[in-house]
Order: sequence, then structure tokens, then C-alpha cells
Amino acid sequence: MKELSLKYYTMSDFRLLVDSWLELESGADMTYFQTYAWYEMLWNLNKDIKDSRFEVTFAAVTQEDKVILIAPLWIVKRTFGKFNRKGFYIFGRGGWSDYLNFIYKDFNDNVVTYLLKQLKDKFQLSDFYFENVSESTRLYSYLTSVGNIDSVLSSQICVGLSIDGLQFDQYQKLLSKQSRQNIRTANNRLVRDGKSLVYDFCDSNVNLDEFTAYRSVRVAKKNDWGGKTLKWRIINFISTKILGRGWYKFAEYAPYSHDKNSKFMTAKTPDGELCASFNYGVSPDGRSIVLMGVSTNPSYSKYSPGILLLYNFIEKTIETNRYDYIDFTRGNESYKFALGGKEHKIFNIFLNLTTI
Repeated sequence: MKELSLKYYTMSDFRLLVDSWLELESGADMTYFQTYAWYEMLWNLNKDIKDSRFEVTFAAVTQEDKVILIAPLWIVKRTFGKFNRKGFYIFGRGGWSDYLNFIYKDFNDNVVTYLLKQLKDKFQLSDFYFENVSESTRLYSYLTSVGNIDSVLSSQICVGLSIDGLQFDQYQKLLSKQSRQNIRTANNRLVRDGKSLVYDFCDSNVNLDEFTAYRSVRVAKKNDWGGKTLKWRIINFISTKILGRGWYKFAEYAPYSHDKNSKFMTAKTPDGELCASFNYGVSPDGRSIVLMGVSTNPSYSKYSPGILLLYNFIEKTIETNRYDYIDFTRGNESYKFALGGKEHKIFNIFLNLTTI
């Protein structure tokens, strides 16, 4: 193997990596959350943070003067709070990055091993906490092969829909009888009530105040304690009121309000009132999307405008062969499965670097 070298870029140096990053983000394992544009947003939000307890560093592995891997790192120098244990993390944690990874075009076990050993020696830290690692990536395969039996700490459900090569009638056969009936019922209700929806799959005229307001209502309803079990209320109280205090919080943001590269699909009334909208990002190869935020006008909820919007989006996407994969990302909400989505997982994995 040709000789490797490692260079560290501080927050102030971040933009020096743009050309290398743009080349690497085309790798098969890379998602919207590994793009330079996504990280430029995160960098811009956090570039002025100064805290002696940690640092953000971009470690670039070079071979023959060419960057072949970039590791965006949050390095905790000493434990603070309850859960910010000293060690390495991937910068981007604790936010909307459903998938976290190093940035690479071609994964190489030896390159990653080199990186991890160099990090351990330079910073004198032995613990790496990998979070939101997709089971479909080479990084996941590497970590589960070099880690021990206790290395996988936890997992979360994600949902995605592959439509690659499908005709629309084939897609419809993926849906359950109940799902097809619910879609017909929603459309019939619109007709019965003399209403209609106008769909726009790349809407550049979304009122963000309207989107945010309807989203807030949806989130509040989802988290309404009165409609939840005692067990849920106890778990929610512990996770938000007790454990939540122990996590370091980076600058708050939302893709629909901060990410200038994200897009919106909408369902509106003919006079322009927003009924439902999804905020989404397009992958570097342009063949898949990630859904990042949803907003539904409660006045139209009985018409299931979000379901109808996605259903019509999928129909148009198949017709035009625009995308191969629709990633509903984290969460097992029922609408994702009703539209034919299949479960996959992301993992939190601990690696003691002295073992590699």
C-alpha cells in the first residue's frame, strides 16, 4: 500500500477542503448528510464556538498528495456533563444528520485503521463513539468486524422505499389492500367536499412561517402527553428533562429554515393555502432523496394530504425515472410503511482504539 499521511484542518481551514470533499462525496456510501454543502451549513452555524473542553477538527488522509478520506471530528478532551465522555465523535451528531460517516469515495480498511491509530496517538484518547452508522455502509462492516461483541450499543429504525426499475402498477402492488383503500378514501373525501389539491414537487414558493407553524402543531400533537401512556410519559420525562441536560447542544437549526440546498414538495389548495409539505434533500448522485421535515395543516388532516402528496410524488417519480430511492430516514411512523417503505437500521457503535 502506498504511503499515507494525515493532515488536520481546523474550523477556520474548513473551506480549504472543498475540492477534495466534492470529489469524495460521490462515493456509494455517501448520503445527503455527507455532502460538502450540508457540512458547510453545520460549519457556518458552529464556526465561532470556542470551548476548551473540545474541538472540531477535519482529519484528512492523503495518499500521493491526494485526499482519500476526510473525518469530520468532534473531539472531547475531558468528560463533561453526564454524557459527553472524552473521546472521538463524528461532527454532525445531535442534529438532523440521520446518517453519520467519514467522507470517502472508496472505503479501505487499512486507511481507516491508519486514521484511527493516528488519532489515538496524537490526542491520547482511546474511545470512539460512532453514531447513526447505516448498516448498509462499509464503515458499519468495518466497525463490527474490528469491535468486540459489546461494541454495538443501540440501534434505531429507519425506513426507505426502493422504486428502481418499477412501473407504477408494480409499485401499487407493493401496497397493502388497506393502504390502497385509504388513498381512495382520502381522494373521495376531497371530491365529496368539493375540494382539490395542487401538487408541486419542487416548490420554490413555500411560506416558511406557515410551514413552521403547522409543523409545530403536528409535533405538539405527536408529543401530547394526554394521549400517551404513563410509561411513555415517564420515558419522555427522563430523556428530555433529566438525561437531556447532560448532552452538549450545538447550534440549533432545521434544514427547512437553514439549508439553502434543500427542497420542498407541497400539496396546496388551488388558491395557494398549504395543506402538506415535505422538506427534502437530494443525494450527491442525484438518484435518491432524504425526507427531513414534514408539515401538515391540521384543517386538512382528514384528507391525508401528506400521504396523497407522497403517493403522487412517487407516481411522478416512477413516470419520469427521476429517483431510484426515497429515504424516509429515522422513525417508524405508520405512513412510511403504508407507502411501501421497508425497514433498515442505523447503529451506535463504540470502538476502543487500543484493540485495532
